[in-house]
Amino acid sequence: MTRLEGRKRSKLACQTCRDLKRRCDGARPCGTCVRFEYDCTYNAYRKRRDMEQYLGPVGELTPSRSSAKSSHDEFPSTASPHIQARSVEANSCPAFVRTLALRLDPKRNPRMLSFAWNAFLGSRQTHPAPSFQSITDVVSQKRLDDLAGVYFQKVDPVYGFVDGEEIEDNIRHRWMIRDATQAQDAILCGIGALGCLFSQTQTDATDPVESALVELAKNLLEKTLSEPPTIESITAWLLRVTYLRVAGNQYTAWMASCTLMHMIDAGGFNAESPGKAVLPSPPQAVSMEMRKRIVAIAQHLNVWMSFDMGLTRVALPNISTAVSSAREGDSTCEIIELLPFSVELDPQRKPTALELECALQVVLSRVHSSPPSILAQCNLALCLCRRLRSMEVALPDSVLQQVLLLTSNGIQAAQAVLAARAPWHQMVYVPFQIVCVLLAIDTVSSISQLRGAMQCLKDITAVYNTEATQDALKTARSLVFLHQKGKEMFASALGEILRNDPMTPVGEAPGISPMLLEDTFGTGNFTDQFFGLPYNDIDQLVNPDFFWNINGYGL
Repeated sequence: MTRLEGRKRSKLACQTCRDLKRRCDGARPCGTCVRFEYDCTYNAYRKRRDMEQYLGPVGELTPSRSSAKSSHDEFPSTASPHIQARSVEANSCPAFVRTLALRLDPKRNPRMLSFAWNAFLGSRQTHPAPSFQSITDVVSQKRLDDLAGVYFQKVDPVYGFVDGEEIEDNIRHRWMIRDATQAQDAILCGIGALGCLFSQTQTDATDPVESALVELAKNLLEKTLSEPPTIESITAWLLRVTYLRVAGNQYTAWMASCTLMHMIDAGGFNAESPGKAVLPSPPQAVSMEMRKRIVAIAQHLNVWMSFDMGLTRVALPNISTAVSSAREGDSTCEIIELLPFSVELDPQRKPTALELECALQVVLSRVHSSPPSILAQCNLALCLCRRLRSMEVALPDSVLQQVLLLTSNGIQAAQAVLAARAPWHQMVYVPFQIVCVLLAIDTVSSISQLRGAMQCLKDITAVYNTEATQDALKTARSLVFLHQKGKEMFASALGEILRNDPMTPVGEAPGISPMLLEDTFGTGNFTDQFFGLPYNDIDQLVNPDFFWNINGYGL
């Protein structure tokens, strides 16, 4: 409580701000509750002991006197709604951006938008595609072969959950037969649509074939919902979810992802034995290894979409994600190995600060081989940092330097993905997060990385010039501008102090020997010593316990 005494706050704070130990502006509703859509209520505590009885340690709630008798009826494993709200807030990059903007400019109340969620946000599907009944009506066999080649070159090494030889056979035989199932055509549509997406950079002129394939896949998949899930229908849904995460809007992608997870549950794919499903399903001609890959990638997408949007993920029991074999040039296993750490960030769970710190250390020490995999690693590490910040944990300088090293690698990975013209969603999402985190850390080392992160966003916008990338770049620039203005205000205040109380030169101090001043105050050669320090040493000198400036100007 000592740390909060110096803050200016309303004499009467709302109950939510009391519970979360936050500054309350006293409005009805207050700014915090409006910002995060909490219920804003005020309780007039007449006695100090009533407050002490209600409020427990930071991050915990104790029952009030009127509800203490019913406290034993609560489930001990269920987190407080306010604690869960803080976790959602920390997991979600848009919520973090909103908080950062508010701290930089408290007079404004920025809306919570999904900045940089991907490079398109549905802009590739602006025109309705004509209705087709079969994939043979949309694309030729030669064109689909070419699109499948792009898919297996750029997409499959990152999300490897389909058999390439089987897909080639299906394409070859599709033009010989006319009785393909809806799920089989949907798989080919999904592969073709992703092949179009990863082979184009003309974002203002989307290939009409891509739009037609996406629309046909959607219509076919909706029909599969009336039948028991099969490996083909689940694979087709996963292809659609992958496409929507990279190019669609967030709500459509999240709902499709939840549908996919429920299909996996209904088909029994989350259990070691497929025979445990409640609904009967046809024989599944797929290896256990491929089945685990499908489930793990589906869970990975659902978890992170839910975190980003602050919505509930579909948590399935008995999921085994231990993938035993990696293909040559395949980084799917690296992403799947991050999944246990991602699941632990669920707001319904209550990991301790020590557990999160250990997880961060493990994630930082991992070596990832491909740029998309490095971006996934960086995304997880940044989320762990935000969660630790929400718990007011100050990371050691050595860990903070590891974080900055990973953010540097993340910027390079985003540039590599851009150069390959593979518009993965994290190509723009991670650099945008890095800008926000660098501003929040606010040290010499972090600010020195801002130029590279901003240049990365600028380069992405130059190639994929969409409204989504433009908004991301504008928002990042606005945050840097607000940060600069804040620093200028501090510099102006410090300059005013020095102007009103100028420093007396050492040699002119009346009655005091210059040598005595140097010996007494230890100021000899201080300027030369200070400006001779490397960045890391300056960071330690200025902020010995600093992490995201918990009590100061930053976060």
